[in-house]
Amino acid sequence: MTDFANREIVDVAEEFNYDTQSEIYSMHFKKWRKNKNNPYAFNFEMNRKESVYIESKGFRVQKITDAESEILGNIARVISIGMLIWIFIDMFLSKLVIPLFHYLGMDIQTFFYSKSFHGGGIEIVTAMIIISILKTVIPIIYLNKKMRLPDDVRFMKTLNRQNNLIMAIALSVAASTVICLPNIYKDSNATQLYRYFSSLEADTAAWGQTEYIVYIIFDIIIMSVLVETLFRGSMFAALRQFGDWFAILITAVVSGLLVQDVKEFPAFVLISVIAGMGMLMTGSIYTAFFVRIIFKMYRFTIAILETDPSPYMDIGRNAFMFTAFVISVGAALIVHFAERDRNWSADYISESTGLMRAFYMFKAYPCPIVVCLCLLAAGLDLVM
Repeated sequence: MTDFANREIVDVAEEFNYDTQSEIYSMHFKKWRKNKNNPYAFNFEMNRKESVYIESKGFRVQKITDAESEILGNIARVISIGMLIWIFIDMFLSKLVIPLFHYLGMDIQTFFYSKSFHGGGIEIVTAMIIISILKTVIPIIYLNKKMRLPDDVRFMKTLNRQNNLIMAIALSVAASTVICLPNIYKDSNATQLYRYFSSLEADTAAWGQTEYIVYIIFDIIIMSVLVETLFRGSMFAALRQFGDWFAILITAVVSGLLVQDVKEFPAFVLISVIAGMGMLMTGSIYTAFFVRIIFKMYRFTIAILETDPSPYMDIGRNAFMFTAFVISVGAALIVHFAERDRNWSADYISESTGLMRAFYMFKAYPCPIVVCLCLLAAGLDLVM
């Protein structure tokens, strides 16, 4: 996008670079943005030679920064409420649902001061799946309803750069290797499989093989799709009006905050960045699904490799990680140098810096409260 600082005529919706994505997507995206009655669409227009009369203030020349602040504030409020819904269901609704299940005769219980579930394996897995679905699906529905984005804008569906799918998958594998390294060498007595299940807010001692398989499949595939639909759907589409990289970074930070875990924050931010890049590079949200699924599959593969009781476990695990990293980096470099069309991200340059636009979002109520809640939960989890 053009720098508007010295322009007399400004029309942000018209001057956005729509050539980075498919023609159908761009047409619907532009149409959504041009709706003057849409409080979430950045469609500011201005003629610096003209002024507008503002009651009690007289004639004033409109400012693009004021329009940015207003629209970003509107978007931030919707995102913040969506985050609050996630937090409420994750932290509080379970305190209501689990006692109800227990009252109906199911072998499951929890305590108000604890997030952990206790009881039968089937009941625990069922409750965890229901709560996980609710905390993602309800915010998705809320964001979609508020933003009023058509399906063709809410979800990028056209795989227009097939080679970049390989690039995204390769970056996901390489990043997963880097992410797993600190945990592997931090505590030689605890395997990744132990960490995976000990991090669950449930008593897994009563789980049988069926419960483990069902939850693993749900977590790796279903939750990956739901989480990416939340972050790379309406949330991402509304934010990319202010630049694709801005949308990538903001959705990645939101993803990291909702993990509510200081140790996991860098990992989930990095994977979210790659998922956002992959979606834009290929033009399809399915790429983002693959990125997160591969990330979780990689982690689980390392966990399975560490169950090997032989003294050669370290060698086998490290050989796998080294091979995966070398092949993935090599594949990413080959695609990068072979790909001629690298115009996959729309830039946005205005009178406000990226940090200023992030601040416009942060100051919008209830965004500061939600961020503080996430940080508080992460801090409590770290010390407890």
